[in-house]
Amino acid sequence: MLDKIIFFLHVVRCQSVTDAAKQYGISASAGSRWITELEEMMGISLVKRTTRKISVTQAGQHLFQRFTQINNQITDVLNEVQNISQEDIGTIKVACTPLFAKYYLSEIIGEYVSDNPNINFVVIETAFEVDNVHEVDFAIRANATYRGFQDKDSLLVKRTLFREPLKACCSPAYIARYGQPVIPNDLKKHLCLFATTLVGGNRWIFEQNGEYNSVQISRTVEVDDSEILKNIAVAGGGIAYLPYSLIQDDLQQNKLVSVLNNYISSEFELSLYYKPRKHMPARCANFKEHLLKRVTDINLSRNVT
Repeated sequence: MLDKIIFFLHVVRCQSVTDAAKQYGISASAGSRWITELEEMMGISLVKRTTRKISVTQAGQHLFQRFTQINNQITDVLNEVQNISQEDIGTIKVACTPLFAKYYLSEIIGEYVSDNPNINFVVIETAFEVDNVHEVDFAIRANATYRGFQDKDSLLVKRTLFREPLKACCSPAYIARYGQPVIPNDLKKHLCLFATTLVGGNRWIFEQNGEYNSVQISRTVEVDDSEILKNIAVAGGGIAYLPYSLIQDDLQQNKLVSVLNNYISSEFELSLYYKPRKHMPARCANFKEHLLKRVTDINLSRNVT
């Protein structure tokens, strides 16, 4: 029965029996049967099924809220017991944006595994939000911020890793063919390249003299990988809005030219997210400290160069 209740928690979070079954490692048909058997044992309906999604009944919501608390307490007890030995052993799951995974996380994990051979890593490379962080230990994701930006409420702990300017840029060949924007609103007439997961999709924000210009750009190319956007821009495909460090070399080599330089752009922010836990497993706590230290080292070297 406890297995079925914990599976039910997954179903509520995913709003899908199929997705929850994948996380839990069982077939969708077995998952559906488990929910039915749980409802029969309890004598009450917990979910309402439609062809598109699952909604929770009042009884199901009460079970979800109460048992989530109990499940968290059980997890804390298990972590306490595991931490008695203070050994780094087990699996760490990280969901990470492709840019950070390629340029930084791969090296950081390589160093860590070399010193801690009993640790296994599962890295999920994704640009999308993993907001609940129930199926991973850490999430590293990118966002665009500006002065006055308000983070949405979250139950997760957030640690900012990197912050740098975003730059609107394009190739000299693009400027020769289409001209360049003078004010943000000009972007509506240009070919624009964007990542849904980075800068609020096709809405870019610029500031001048304390006033914000929010521009809904034309939807030319959408890719959830900043490096691909950069390559398309270098090839003359349009104007991209990208982190400065990613395009720095291309700007120096005149493969790209920054535009709208009279405006203050948004900032590219990369942050670490994880659940607040009374007793974080030793393997996670130790890796978190290593990650934060290495990011500090990387930031220092970036500032020197």
